[in-house]
Amino acid sequence: MSVVKLVATVDRIEGEYAVLLLPVGEQEIAVDWPVALLPSGVREGSKIKFGLSQDEDAEAAARQRVANLLRKLTQGTSE
Repeated sequence: MSVVKLVATVDRIEGEYAVLLLPVGEQEIAVDWPVALLPSGVREGSKIKFGLSQDEDAEAAARQRVANLLRKLTQGTSE
């Protein structure tokens, strides 16, 4: 499984949201992020590490729930 790792910079904190600068190639994009989801002690200028990966187990479980629901709906309409 591949993991995308990146480091964001906390540009500023505005009330309940922090503006994170995420590297995209040679540029940065600003993303609003809830302060409640940041580690304690984070402040403007802090660096935040992210590791992103696909959750294949959760995806398979969601697909199964949808398939079960569709089966119930189609069986219910044909009776």
